[in-house]
Amino acid sequence: MMNSRSLGGQINLIQIIEFHGPTHDAQWMLPDTSRQLFDANASWLTDHFWMPRTNRLVFTYQLWLLKMTDAIVLIDTGCGNHKERLSPYQNKINTPVIDWLEAVGAPAEKVTHVLHTHLHADHVGWNTHLVDGRWVPTFPNATYYMPKLDYELFRLKRARRMGPEMYDGVLADSVTPIIEAGLARFVKAGDEIAGLVAIAAPGHTPGQLAYALRHCGDEIIFSGDVLHSPIQVPFPDINSRWCEDQEQARVTRHLLLGRAAATGATLIPAHAIGLAGWRIGRADDRFSIGFDDEPRPVPRGVIAS
Repeated sequence: MMNSRSLGGQINLIQIIEFHGPTHDAQWMLPDTSRQLFDANASWLTDHFWMPRTNRLVFTYQLWLLKMTDAIVLIDTGCGNHKERLSPYQNKINTPVIDWLEAVGAPAEKVTHVLHTHLHADHVGWNTHLVDGRWVPTFPNATYYMPKLDYELFRLKRARRMGPEMYDGVLADSVTPIIEAGLARFVKAGDEIAGLVAIAAPGHTPGQLAYALRHCGDEIIFSGDVLHSPIQVPFPDINSRWCEDQEQARVTRHLLLGRAAATGATLIPAHAIGLAGWRIGRADDRFSIGFDDEPRPVPRGVIAS
């Protein structure tokens, strides 16, 4: 599935969707929440972001593509095909992502830059694909930009058998082949790649980065996994179960929401559908969220009684 939008000038934003639908139990994924909190905010969450009958979050696994005049940029590479994963939504899936990329004028050999917000399995999957039983780079002419701290710590954790849900196999099938092919470059906050600026966003992972694109007077921030659900905007202290440094993740979320509210930047989270992104407002020390592609009121969140 694909959606596209012109950002003006010579840039097109394209969303390549591997999967979209209800997945995780809300309190399993967001342990800081309650069913009562979701019920109190059902008027703006239901169907788009949360399914009350099953209490499951609506989740998207996807790749973001920027077609520019002189570059074709991917921001994260989704789950990928045929990878062995513990998650049933990621395990050995088989989608025509390569065909979809070619259909929008971005065949694999023409991709020039691959930017990673972090190195979790559902953000690096299409780095590689199977050829004669071997994992080889999917985008052979691209440079892959990876947060160095994530790579170093994930390699250490894999060696020590820590956190198998995240690390077992991911480096071996989706990261190491890129390193060995000489296609990887390590990136840090403040670096600029193809017109996008890396922003420190630690917490979910130690080295997580967001990427800011400034174009035609607007700023779009690809925020990775700083946010998994819009309920985290009016309630930014809510973490996902996968945030490795829980307190740092909260600090980062407050900072990023504050930046977006102050500058008018649009946030594009990794696991939300929609090309228009999220508009963040702020009043009385509370953040609110608006969805440019939906004629719905801007919610501030309702505190459950």
